[in-house]
Amino acid sequence: MRIVAAHVHPYALPLKRPWLAARAVLHERRGTLLSLSGDDGVTGWGDCAPLPSAGNAAQTFAALTALAQELPGLEHEAVLALDASLPELRWALETALFDLAARQRGVPLAVHLGAQSFTGNVPVNAALGALDAQTAQRAVAALAQGYASAKIKVGVGRIDDELVLLREVNAATTGRLRLRLDANRAWGESDARRFLTAITSLPIDAVEEPLAQPTLSQLRALQQALPYAIAVDESLPQFGSDALLAANAVRRLVLKPARIGGIVATRTLAARAQAAGMEVVLTSVVDSAVGVAAAAHLAAAVAPDLVHGLATLDWLAADVAPAPLLREGRLWLGAAPGLGLSPTP
Repeated sequence: MRIVAAHVHPYALPLKRPWLAARAVLHERRGTLLSLSGDDGVTGWGDCAPLPSAGNAAQTFAALTALAQELPGLEHEAVLALDASLPELRWALETALFDLAARQRGVPLAVHLGAQSFTGNVPVNAALGALDAQTAQRAVAALAQGYASAKIKVGVGRIDDELVLLREVNAATTGRLRLRLDANRAWGESDARRFLTAITSLPIDAVEEPLAQPTLSQLRALQQALPYAIAVDESLPQFGSDALLAANAVRRLVLKPARIGGIVATRTLAARAQAAGMEVVLTSVVDSAVGVAAAAHLAAAVAPDLVHGLATLDWLAADVAPAPLLREGRLWLGAAPGLGLSPTP
């Protein structure tokens, strides 16, 4: 397969409401699509959207523009071998390349990536935003929409106040909605232990990044004392994958493929984590339809039975392509080749 054309398509997508990320509040989502066309006229798409808090967005976009000029004339294997070390750039490049290959084969991207029994959809959790007085209302709506679990940002208020609010959420949903909490490294060890112990009677699926300055031994001690999963996300670069997997400190690993550095790297790390006995959940940060669809196809290939954090498309007031349908707590990707969508940048 030879690339005959490569183009970049910058975008700025307004959000319907602010999104609270780990180190920033987003009001719009900026990124750049990469399109790669083969000599048969088929085109594959990738999404490059580093967060502003990463501090390298301008560098990444410039590198992607420069890289696109080098791609025409190269074969698939030569593109994969290119030195594209910036993680979001690598994610866009590999997504576009594998999307193109899947479209040329006439199969969904998940199947091209090795999904054994692709059903055309992946289970996802509702994204309820930061915990506040209206979260219970949003949780009831999510339950009515068919979601079995919901993600809530915690650690934004006083611990006692948040415990009250979480109990209100649980009461409003009569215990039928599993709660996936993300603390974004909000607490010291004593506060984390107090909060995590106090919620053991609730239907908690997992708590992500509870410690402000985590160590592997602290995480292991917390995990061993709790009936639900502790999850690591932004702490992964701090520990390194080798040390984290060897320590067996937590039960779940949350992977953002764009930050991991592409499809190949994410698939490899997911396999290593699963071999070590860890659960793997894929997630996105209010990405475009292209980015979310790519992550969902990858999730269907590496962890089809787990609930993934990919139900963020309804936060966007505009998008680069018609978004995959969210229904009954699942993201429906369909059976069309590749990503299953056609961007209109």
